[in-house]
Amino acid sequence: MKVLICCDSELVLQMTGMALEAAGHQVLLEREPHALVPEVAGAAALLVDAGRAKQAPALLRDRGFTGRALLVGEGAQEELARAAAELKLDGAVSAPGSEDFPKRFTAAVEGRRRVLIVDDSEIVARLLQEELEAKGFEIQYAPDAEKATSIILKRQTRPDLILLDINMPKVDGGQFCRFVKKNEMFKSIKVLFCSGEEKEKVQRLVQECGADGFISKDELLGKWIVDNT
Repeated sequence: MKVLICCDSELVLQMTGMALEAAGHQVLLEREPHALVPEVAGAAALLVDAGRAKQAPALLRDRGFTGRALLVGEGAQEELARAAAELKLDGAVSAPGSEDFPKRFTAAVEGRRRVLIVDDSEIVARLLQEELEAKGFEIQYAPDAEKATSIILKRQTRPDLILLDINMPKVDGGQFCRFVKKNEMFKSIKVLFCSGEEKEKVQRLVQECGADGFISKDELLGKWIVDNT
């Protein structure tokens, strides 16, 4: 895994780097975030301490970083997690000098993924939410493209995946998918159509709109009916 590390503390910088290099990760260390700009391509994670937590993630995301930004440092995990939430980071990992640090780092990078459900049917959205939350995903909901746009525009609420209905009022799923896929700001977001339309039609839309795939709404609802009768 390619990991960028940007810390004001030289001690935290070196300890974190050595621990992750020993675990087989590709590590790039810098105290100044500008020096990491040429390395953002393919980076899965950015580790920052409190001294760089406000500057580095914003700068590197603006330059194309699409991985998870984590707060690192000494102290209790709970305190770091609270600080990370306040700073709008994706998580935190404590004690870079401990033996289990690489394992906890991997868990933090692969932590809860955020899914945005865009569907004008609240019933379908609730069914999807129940199933995905049970699998550990964090769920957001938008009844239309306008609300969905307001969610994805904010870095702190931007999802990893959009489950997108096709037939919606005003802006339909195909139009919204094209908007997401043509905008460089949203290149880290995967889009799956979630539709009851015929498979062949949905497959054509996947190709035309640049979506990442689709799931059948009929199969989902059928599974729910069987499980609850």
